[in-house]
Amino acid sequence: MFRINFPYGFFYEDVQRKWGPVVKRMKLPYETVEDFMNAQIQSVDFPGVSFDNAEQQQRQYPVVYPTGKELEAVLDKNLTIRFKLTESYLTYWILFDQLDYYLKYSRDNHKQCFMQPLRLTFLNTGGFGMLTFEFKQLVPTSLGNLPLSYAAQAADFKTVDFGLKYSRYDIISHINE
Repeated sequence: MFRINFPYGFFYEDVQRKWGPVVKRMKLPYETVEDFMNAQIQSVDFPGVSFDNAEQQQRQYPVVYPTGKELEAVLDKNLTIRFKLTESYLTYWILFDQLDYYLKYSRDNHKQCFMQPLRLTFLNTGGFGMLTFEFKQLVPTSLGNLPLSYAAQAADFKTVDFGLKYSRYDIISHINE
């Protein structure tokens, strides 16, 4: 089990100002844009680990040596979060606006170069956090396409992928808490 959520303030004020009233009009139990978006998360593709080892021939036997880099330097630092597409494709348009403002803000203000960190907490069977992986220095990389069709069923369950890349991370252990 896991839990990932956008912290309060993750979505820019302009996005919250634009979409917050729409979320509240839906008469659902969401106070903020972050609450709404957190409830629409369907899955997370946690990055894998893969690295090249050095191989050297010693007479007729190949010998493999570990990589000369630390783990953080060789990690795949791509993160994909899959969202449920909601009524009026609201989740898509919130993410779209977030990306639009991100590109404007990062160009105009170097302090806004990275998005706020995200935390992915791994839970035990009792629902308590065992370990938290904090993704830092986030930069968006993609927003999946929006397949529109007049032939689509109204009850179809559709998702959209939001791609991020992180530069640094922290691992916070909750085992002794």
